[in-house]
Amino acid sequence: MSLQNDVIDLPPDAWPRLEELNGDMRTVAELIGIGNALKLAQRFDGTPVRIYGWKTWTRSWRDQCIRRDYDSGWYSGIELARKYGLQERQIWNILGRTDGRQLRLF
Repeated sequence: MSLQNDVIDLPPDAWPRLEELNGDMRTVAELIGIGNALKLAQRFDGTPVRIYGWKTWTRSWRDQCIRRDYDSGWYSGIELARKYGLQERQIWNILGRTDGRQLRLF
């Protein structure tokens, strides 16, 4: 087993205090906790890491919520635009997409 891929689970009394961390390491520790930040740092050990996809996931979730709200009959297009901070045209674009349940006519 390669040591470079092993992550040592340090006991909490071996962790630095949040105030002792700098830059990105501190930001990550604030988001996911010091223990998890240390594991992440050990695993990637200075390698630049870019995390993509969160916009796609959140946009997909938002679009599902818009569809659910519209299908409930309680919201109009303009109300959905206000609720989700979008232009009304974008709401209609989202509602016009098929999700596999409906066949396109043309």
